[in-house]
Amino acid sequence: MLISSVSQSQSMQGELRKVDGTRRAKSGEQASKESGAGRTDRSDLSADGRKRRNVEGEVRMLSSMVKGQPDVRTERVEEARIRVSSGYYNTESFAETLAAKIIDTVV
Repeated sequence: MLISSVSQSQSMQGELRKVDGTRRAKSGEQASKESGAGRTDRSDLSADGRKRRNVEGEVRMLSSMVKGQPDVRTERVEEARIRVSSGYYNTESFAETLAAKIIDTVV
């Protein structure tokens, strides 16, 4: 029995398709149609992904704002100095206010 080279070639292409899962195009036009030439890739973020991207942007913005602030707020330091020198922290009203805030924090 004589097998022609054409039938061998077609048989081999079929076997190749089985092995590597690809299609062998017979012409350039058919290959471009099958490969999706002319189409562009596209990706979309889910709603959750868009929210996360927005949150990350806000965190970066707030972080840069905080880094731009001075390490010591001089007005608050001066306020504390005045209270210490006047004895404010040694009063009954301050002790009650502090105790209430501690309880609110724990509860």
